[in-house]
Amino acid sequence: MSEAENGRDPADDDPEATRCLSPSATTALGVFLLAEVVLVCGALISLWPVVLVLVQPETQDGSVDRWSPFGLGSWSLTADAAMLFAVILCSALGSFVHAATSFATYVGNRRLYASWLWWYLLRAGIGVALALLVYFLLRGGLFAGSSGAGATNPYGFSGIAGLCGLFSKQAADKLREICDTILSTGRDGDRERQDKLEPEGERTDPATAAARPSGPGGGST
Repeated sequence: MSEAENGRDPADDDPEATRCLSPSATTALGVFLLAEVVLVCGALISLWPVVLVLVQPETQDGSVDRWSPFGLGSWSLTADAAMLFAVILCSALGSFVHAATSFATYVGNRRLYASWLWWYLLRAGIGVALALLVYFLLRGGLFAGSSGAGATNPYGFSGIAGLCGLFSKQAADKLREICDTILSTGRDGDRERQDKLEPEGERTDPATAAARPSGPGGGST
């Protein structure tokens, strides 16, 4: 019976790659994730009434409301600032769902490796950064259907931010698709630059270059 059929990963032969987190480190990481969701949910609950007041159609431009998260100071927020905070908190909440699900799964399987510690620590930051980029693109009207009266819908933007935190890979792929569309030149710029950088006496005929072998032993890689 093969190692795969025995449920054993061949990578287990590498002690560095499969060194599990110690029980104390696993507990600390779990407490960190629990504290993260408590802080995010508490801040979002206290912020949401402020967001709803500031984005009302009858609210005058430049209006300011006060936000006091956990009673720690009092912040003056405009509608734009309140929406930014809502996007940040909702994306962090989505990132928590992803990280906590992964954490519980691998702890249950006793396969929580130490090499993945920074992934859990940086998960919320990655989700927040992606959500902010998507939010700016939506507000800029680069996505179809994002402009108009519903462009400042806090529920819609917050939901999208949460999905960006939960599905960061898909959000990154969408941003890459937009970048390819916006910055597409329709020409192979690397090939043109390579031709111009070659000395006059060393320029290669394209037909000759295509016939050269590739790889370590050839002229190209």
